[in-house]
Formats: sequence, structure tokens, C-alpha cells
Amino acid sequence: MRPAAFVIAAGAFLAAALAAPGAGAQLSESGGPVSYSADALEYFDGERRLVLSGDVDIVQNDARLRADRVTLFFSHSTGGPQRQGLASGDIQRMIAEGEVYYVRPTQSARGNRAVYEMANDTVTFSGNVVIASDENVIRGETLVMNITNRRTVIRPGQGRRVQGVFSPDSSSQNSGQRRP
Repeated sequence: MRPAAFVIAAGAFLAAALAAPGAGAQLSESGGPVSYSADALEYFDGERRLVLSGDVDIVQNDARLRADRVTLFFSHSTGGPQRQGLASGDIQRMIAEGEVYYVRPTQSARGNRAVYEMANDTVTFSGNVVIASDENVIRGETLVMNITNRRTVIRPGQGRRVQGVFSPDSSSQNSGQRRP
């Protein structure tokens, strides 16, 4: 996989992980029920905020998000009394903190913090960021992805450089035959 294609693929899987247009934040491209476990859950109705803390594990189909703490901020409902509490609005912002891991069968992202912002349609991983897709790996301090325009920027920490390892597809390796 070419370096540019890998960055796009890494960004695309994060986009699919955290935002499906019109559906609020999702972990999996195919949607479906979301199961979660945590040591504690607190919901602050007046603030429209849900906090999952302590070994948080959120799963949707083949996608998993793990963190020490996940805070979700919901929009206000226009759906009337039948849409109160957690059913009252889409996720506007999500903050995952501590050791944050996002994993799918062939892709993963890791960092100290991840933030999804619905308003500007961005996902930001920060702190020792590692993005992997199959055997390809990119390391940096911060990853910012704009989901709408599919632009991904990975920045190094101060005095450091972005690092990566790219493994060409075996099907694209030169087998000794000349190609046109």
C-alpha cells in the first residue's frame, strides 16, 4: 500500500468508526446495537452528558473502543417526551481518555486521548498516536482527521518526526517480470 493510500485508509477507518452522517457517532460502518461495559456510569441529564469510567469497553459489530474513561455529550431532543434521557439526541461530542484503543479486524488506532466533534466533523487522537492497518504503521503525537473532506494530518511531537512503516501488497511486488 502506498504511503498516501495508507494515510487515507487510516483516516477512513477512523471516520467510519466515529461518525456516520445523520446517525451520530458509531463504531462500526454497518451500525447496529452498541454494547458497553464499565466500572461506573453517570448520566447528568441537565448537562446532557454521560460518563463511563473504569476499564470502558464499547463494542459494535466487529469494532471495539477501549479507554479508561469515555464522556459523551448529547444534543437536545426535539422528539417530545418519548425521547428523554439517553434516547433524546445524537452524540455531539465524545472524549475518550486514558489508554485509548480503537480496534477493527485489520486496523487499529491508539493514543492517550481521542475526541470526536460533530460540529466540525473531526476526530483528533493525541498523545503517542499509533495507527496500524495490516502491517502498515504510522506514529506521531497528534492525528486530526476531517471526516467531511477526508483530510488527515499527523503531526510529530516537539523535536520529533512522524514515523511510519509501509509494507507493499504482495500482489504488487515485482515477481521478476517486467510490467508495462
